[in-house]
Amino acid sequence: MSKLLLIALVAATAATGALIITIAVGIPHPPPPPPGPNGMPPPPPNLSGLAAVSIVTGLFVLSWLAVLVVFSRDQILERLREVRHEPAPVHELDDMFAEFRSQLAADRDRERQLLEERITELTTEYGEQRETDGYLNGLRVATTEEPTSKVSSIRRVPRPGV
Repeated sequence: MSKLLLIALVAATAATGALIITIAVGIPHPPPPPPGPNGMPPPPPNLSGLAAVSIVTGLFVLSWLAVLVVFSRDQILERLREVRHEPAPVHELDDMFAEFRSQLAADRDRERQLLEERITELTTEYGEQRETDGYLNGLRVATTEEPTSKVSSIRRVPRPGV
């Protein structure tokens, strides 16, 4: 029996006792009231004790519901222990975490390598595109008949004497 179940049983027993006492003391059992003056109906009974009965009844229901839930939880845990035969030692959990960490590291390395390859591919493609655009632009400028257009070289022409 778990400590939680024991505590829930004590609370439920106390709530049951409180409900019995509250019902015995709190519910008024007055004698039939005398008729009112001039044939009027009697005054209503005092029902202030019924509020306490409602509260204690709620505590009674909640405490026994807690006993039921804790008992069910204990039964499930007991069956799980029987299926496993014993809880997993801490060093096995550490080994499992180490294995997961190594798998994550391998996944990260593989993804980093794929990203590097893709960046290299895109950079090469971009460079080739720029080189082709520059070549075509140079041909277009060279074939125009405007005397003011200049074709400037991408590479510097070395100056004599330097």
